[in-house]
This record gives sequence, C-alpha cells and structure tokens, in this order.
Amino acid sequence: MSMTRRLCPAIAEQSYGPVIAAITELLDAGKKDGSIRPDADPGDFLQLTGALWRAAAGPEDRAPHMLALILDGLRTHR
Repeated sequence: MSMTRRLCPAIAEQSYGPVIAAITELLDAGKKDGSIRPDADPGDFLQLTGALWRAAAGPEDRAPHMLALILDGLRTHR
C-alpha cells in the first residue's frame, strides 16, 4: 500500500473532529437566532458539501448551484 493511501484515512480521521466541531458551532448559532432550521445536522452538512468537489469536474460547473440549494435548505422559511 502506498504512503498516500495510508495517510489519507489518517488525515481524514484527524481533521474530522475539528471540522465537525466548527460546523456544529456555526449551525448552532444559526439555530439559536432562528436563521437555521432546527433539524440541520452537522454530519449531513459535511456530506452534502463534500459532494461539491465532484460537481465541478463536469463540463458545466454545478457546484455554485448545488451550494445554493444546500444553503437554502438550511434556512428556516419564515
């Protein structure tokens, strides 16, 4: 197994905690002020935004549109 293949999971494991903590803090602040829906989940957000890098790989960059959909889905609709 190559060094890169061994390092990728280790890097992902080390970075997951701080990344999910930051997302949680941001979502919690939005939930508190009513701008983010109460069922928004940090893990779901991370998985959804993680797909954005693949969207830019096609002939048409869909990432901005997909990000707008993700962010709109987080908002409370008052």
